[in-house]
Amino acid sequence: MNPQPESPPPQWDLDDWEEALTIHVGVSYVCRDCGNVVMVTRGGVGILDLRCCGKPMEQVALPEETNP
Repeated sequence: MNPQPESPPPQWDLDDWEEALTIHVGVSYVCRDCGNVVMVTRGGVGILDLRCCGKPMEQVALPEETNP
């Protein structure tokens, strides 16, 4: 059996990195253990590692809009 060689990962440019690391205002996170909710009120660029009850907090998904 001859495994195929792995292809290199795609190269990211500066715009890709800035988009991936942008912290957006209005995004909410919740602790599934205690119910604590955090909302971003000041955006920026960086890594956001929110923790509560010793576990990472989960991003709250926006509900999908339904048209009547």
